[in-house]
This record gives sequence, structure tokens and C-alpha cells, in this order.
Amino acid sequence: MHGAAGAVLNVLTPRAGSTLAVFGAGAVGLAAVMAAALLPLRALVAVDVQRSGLELAKSLGATHVIHAGDTDPVRALREITEGGPDHVVECSGVPEVLTQAIHALGTGGCVAVVGVPPFGQTAAVDVADLVNGGKRVHGVVEGRSNPPTFLPQLAKLVAAGQLPMGKLVATFPLEDIERAAAATNDGSVVKAVLLPSLGR
Repeated sequence: MHGAAGAVLNVLTPRAGSTLAVFGAGAVGLAAVMAAALLPLRALVAVDVQRSGLELAKSLGATHVIHAGDTDPVRALREITEGGPDHVVECSGVPEVLTQAIHALGTGGCVAVVGVPPFGQTAAVDVADLVNGGKRVHGVVEGRSNPPTFLPQLAKLVAAGQLPMGKLVATFPLEDIERAAAATNDGSVVKAVLLPSLGR
């Protein structure tokens, strides 16, 4: 949560009326959606290929969702935001998706890269588009936060129901690890948490 929320609140710091897109509607991307939903944005768009994640993004505050398997996300984002989003949080960790995220940005926009592929993987960047569009790409580790101050702030938001983390988590007893893995793989659960069987 703190990595994704920090990317939005500490790095991108969107102004009122700006637009933001989140690529990837897994646990990290949905946490970014929750944090962005706290702000007075003109549009908050989630992009993914899994419909269950997109439906959850809508319930967490996304104003629009784009199924990247059905629609060109770059074109759709430019239409929704009238030229491209001001901010993007890239959470998928897929280099080709990062390329799309950069390309989709509006003039002067910034991508906060949170998703990380294995070392050595590269993403193609249209350098002329990057330069002429005044675009920025910002790598973000742990939300660029100061944990002793940022984590208590997030905890207060969770306690107040403003960051509904419970919608992302499903608990399973440790002996149901296979069921937890299957639920995660089919998208019916975003974040499976295994609970040890105490007293045995």
C-alpha cells in the first residue's frame, strides 16, 4: 500500500482537476487507485486486461476503466483525458506496458514506475516523443516515503475507511494454500493472506 500510495501522494502530487491513469489493476495498482481517489481529480483511469480487477477499480474510485485486451489503451486514454493523462502510475512490471504508459502521457506529464520486471529487461522509448512532449519518467522505490511518518498517516486513512484495504484481501487457513493460489490466479482474489493454524 505505502509504495503505491507514495507514488501518487509523494511523487506525482497531482493538482486538483488533473488526470491520472494507473496501468495494472492488481494489488499495487488498486492501492494506487485508492490513494488517487482521495484527490479531486478530473479523471482517474485504471487499465488492465483482467475484468475483475477493473470492476474492483471502479468500486474503489476509478472514473473510467480500460480493458487493454479489447481497446488500444493509448488511444482510449487520450480520448478520456483530452490529450493524455497528466500522471501515470505504472504497476504492471511489463516493459511493453511501460512503453504504452509513456506514450499515453499528455504534454509535460510524468510516469511513476512502481512495477519492476527482472533486472536486464528494457522498455522501448520513443525519444522524440519523450523530448518533444516534455515527459518525465520517475522510478519509485517504496513510495519515496518516510515510513515513521507516512505509515501512520496511511493507517489513519485505513481506519477511517478512506483506504478500504479490506476489499483487496481475502484470508485463508494455511492448509488451504492451494485454494488461495487458485483464487489469486483466476482473479477472484487480489491479495490472498494465509493464516497459520494456531494451537495445533
